Amino acid sequence: MENNFKKINTACIACGRTLFDFFANKNGFDLYRCRNCRLIFVWPLPQDSTDLYSSDYFSGAKSGFGYVNYEEDKSAMFKTFEVYLGKIEQFTPRKGKLLDVGAATGFFVQLAIERGWKASGIEISDYAAKVARQKGLDVMTGTLESVDFDTSSFGVVTLWDVIEHLSDPVSHLKLIYNILEVGGLVAINTPDSASFAARIFGKRWHLLVPPEHLFYFNYRSLLALLRNSGFEVVHISKIGKKFTLQYIFKTLARWQNFFIWKQLTKILAGTRLGTIGIPVNLRDNFFVIAKKYENFRKI
Repeated sequence: MENNFKKINTACIACGRTLFDFFANKNGFDLYRCRNCRLIFVWPLPQDSTDLYSSDYFSGAKSGFGYVNYEEDKSAMFKTFEVYLGKIEQFTPRKGKLLDVGAATGFFVQLAIERGWKASGIEISDYAAKVARQKGLDVMTGTLESVDFDTSSFGVVTLWDVIEHLSDPVSHLKLIYNILEVGGLVAINTPDSASFAARIFGKRWHLLVPPEHLFYFNYRSLLALLRNSGFEVVHISKIGKKFTLQYIFKTLARWQNFFIWKQLTKILAGTRLGTIGIPVNLRDNFFVIAKKYENFRKI
């Protein structure tokens, strides 16, 4: 791999270096790895991935990406989301305004409201955002780049399994910096490309799914990106998740393409058995909380 150097016309978004190794080709997309911080990313980036997040992404996943049933699949994440909020609440003195980026159908927004937060969301999928609004939740259709939020208007911004989907994480973190109060928090969960599972499976790692995931961070690369965007990391951990049986078999079907996994996905879809939550912790995701610097100047 170290002799597989490629010169491509870009710089690493995390560390700024320009030396990369070709890593793999998945789903027709080339992935490269930074020689310095080990960030893995798709290049060239697709011009627009919006079409991925149609109603099929949240209900059926017939195109290969997404959820059998988002509402059912995310219900298994209830306890994990509670842990996320508990961690956040350790680093903030009050439950103020919270913005969930990539809010989908509002599952986490609803939970945050029930815990006393003034929570709202933003979601690129018009389908998912409409479902959230039908529940009475304040979830806007759009992106941070398309919605004009007031400066310093939020105490917390969350990105749950979102930053890896973004075509421009740098610009999004700049926008998050602007809309956070001084001392405000950004909380992120994302796949860990330096985890044992990622290293063992290599290019067959189940979370290598371009064009759904475009950037694959590790501790070093994400911390560098956050520091360069004006944030001080205050917490890092690995938090286990629960997944429904139907989601697990859907993931196995996409990953290994075995007939049996596809059949089990079909059999379980829409059944009570399919919605049973199973604890899964391959330790290939990590959770980060970072605080907005009071006086930040990029060096």
